[in-house]
Amino acid sequence: MKGVVPRRLGRKLCGVLSVACLLAAQCPAVLALARPTPGFSLQVSPARLVIPAGTVSTAQHFQVTNGGRTPYDVIVEKADFTASEKGALNFRPDAPYAASAWVSVDPVRFRMAPGTTRNVTVRITVPAAPEPGDHQLALLFKVPARRDAGNLRINRVIAAPVFITVPGSIDSSVEVTDLRAPGFVMDGPVPITTRIHDFGTVHRDFRGTGRLHVRVGGSDLTFPDFTVLRGSTREVSTRWNPPLMCVCHATVSIPGPGEGAHTATVRIVVFPLHLLVVLLVAMAALLLLGWHARRRYRAKVLAAALHRTEDGSHF
Repeated sequence: MKGVVPRRLGRKLCGVLSVACLLAAQCPAVLALARPTPGFSLQVSPARLVIPAGTVSTAQHFQVTNGGRTPYDVIVEKADFTASEKGALNFRPDAPYAASAWVSVDPVRFRMAPGTTRNVTVRITVPAAPEPGDHQLALLFKVPARRDAGNLRINRVIAAPVFITVPGSIDSSVEVTDLRAPGFVMDGPVPITTRIHDFGTVHRDFRGTGRLHVRVGGSDLTFPDFTVLRGSTREVSTRWNPPLMCVCHATVSIPGPGEGAHTATVRIVVFPLHLLVVLLVAMAALLLLGWHARRRYRAKVLAAALHRTEDGSHF
């Protein structure tokens, strides 16, 4: 009987420990679900809008969501824009291929309570005989800064690009105008930068499965998602982890009209010079130690010989 009680107690303790382990495993998920709601959260969906060619008049919808704890006012504005080589939108009233005059928005101002969603209707009317190809604008969903005693006021804005394609001569051709990488490196990561120019009549997306790749060291690296606007140039970068040593070539290739392709290649020499210096220093140290040990050995041999000579002279 004395052995039965400890065994039962041990089983109960094992059961308690198992339950405790299961609860501990679930704690991260519980904590993740219990994260507090942010004070401010503005979400706009979709992030951008593409109107295909042949659409003369259409109504589209954006969803605006207040995911925060505080109410706020939203103002919807239209703006024509260009894009910098880094992808930043520059709002300009004189932007080429402007389409803000083709669009009306309803409502243009509304109040959002916490946790609510509001639809914004965008009506697009293409004028008669516009230039074929892409025309674009951006919808700005702006939350004005609150008035307070401070002097610093910052408006919160989300810009959603809208691309309207006018039927006609549609050409999405792009070219690789530059490919840059260090010619010599000792280790990685190695930055690889390329510039893509759109000389067609519509924008070109390199997103998702259509991402741009660079072939280097026998493998493909992907660049981040990006879009090249009509008549613009975009610069994108990625990083490559090279092998210990190689003479490698990085190549970016984009299919062109027909069977041709726009290609650029750059050579990258990878050699661990710092490791070579360490190796040479280590070899020099070993040689120096060997030379020093040899001198000591020869000195001992000479000393022993002299000692024997001196001992022999006493007879």
